Amino acid sequence: MKTNLPTLPAAPPVALDPSVVCPPCGLCCKHVAVDIGAPTSVQGVSTALWLVYHRGVSIYQDHDGDWFLLVPTDCGNLLPDGLCAVYHDRPLVCRDYDVDGCEGTSAEPAEKVRFDDAASLVAWLARKRPALYRRCVEKGVVPEALRPRP
Repeated sequence: MKTNLPTLPAAPPVALDPSVVCPPCGLCCKHVAVDIGAPTSVQGVSTALWLVYHRGVSIYQDHDGDWFLLVPTDCGNLLPDGLCAVYHDRPLVCRDYDVDGCEGTSAEPAEKVRFDDAASLVAWLARKRPALYRRCVEKGVVPEALRPRP
């Protein structure tokens, strides 16, 4: 015997209030982060150095091990109150952003490691990836002035 289960009425579309979904800090709207390859080869290190040679540009590794280019810049849709002017029509990258792990709701920084300049990247590389650091020195990727002194 087949039982007919009750069906719920169709719910009207609900307009989400961004101030309920998102803390109105706007931190995620004050930079652009683009996925980049990890500096795990001489070429990768060379590219990472080239990126951080540019003033105001950083790179970082998140807690999942992914690497990003970080460019500080405000979104043109960020309102003075920290909310989004196009929230209901925002890009998919914004819709997919996990508010539970964002800068505004987590005490943990987004980055596991961050490099704001070439010197900090080279120092980290020499300390954490010594074999790769030596290959980069041999290939002439790491300038003498950036090499840590013994």
